[in-house]
Amino acid sequence: MKRFIFIFPEQTMIAKTPNKTKVGRPKAGTETERNDSLLDHALALFMREGYANTSIAKVAAAAGVSTRTIYERYKNKAELMLASVERLVESDISQLQSIENLAQMSCRDGLIALGENMLAKVMQPDMISFYRMGVAEALHFPELSERMETTGPKRIQNVIADYLRRQGAANGLPAHDVERAAALFLEMLFAEPRNKALFGCLEADWDARAHVLFVVQVFLDGVTARRLS
Repeated sequence: MKRFIFIFPEQTMIAKTPNKTKVGRPKAGTETERNDSLLDHALALFMREGYANTSIAKVAAAAGVSTRTIYERYKNKAELMLASVERLVESDISQLQSIENLAQMSCRDGLIALGENMLAKVMQPDMISFYRMGVAEALHFPELSERMETTGPKRIQNVIADYLRRQGAANGLPAHDVERAAALFLEMLFAEPRNKALFGCLEADWDARAHVLFVVQVFLDGVTARRLS
């Protein structure tokens, strides 16, 4: 499709106006850094205002770019949100994979380290707000919710499944159904504290480490018992 640019007298006058702030591509940093900054601003807005109330124009204003710059990279608001979530997930996965000496730990200690890392992120106030938004918007944007599941939670589940698969029979773990086992582990880890935080009833003295230790013990007792049955 050909693009035609028309220049009107009014545009010429505006261009010559001194001290006019132009919105466009920020010059600082590499292209990747500029795009990361855009996605960070977008995610912050989605977390704070929800999907329906966040517009491309609002994201552009927050990030200091033009709407045209955003549309050159992402075809619509849904793609922008998915990209911002994917960036967050990539960061989380990178941190999980860089846990020191994870490969040398016992299965129990490895799951504790992974569990503490993930739980600390999930329980951050902005992530609780983001989860609340996802629940609220699910009925209105079912296709987006499904794609977000694939972009976010499913990928974290795959990380845990890969870890369980590597542990193998040496630790009493079943070689089959690791994906289901990983999903159950994450549900046990997140469900109770996150739901309490959503409704504002998480105890002030709630002990995150004690929760992780309990979940890991119950999980390992369950999968090893199943193997022996």
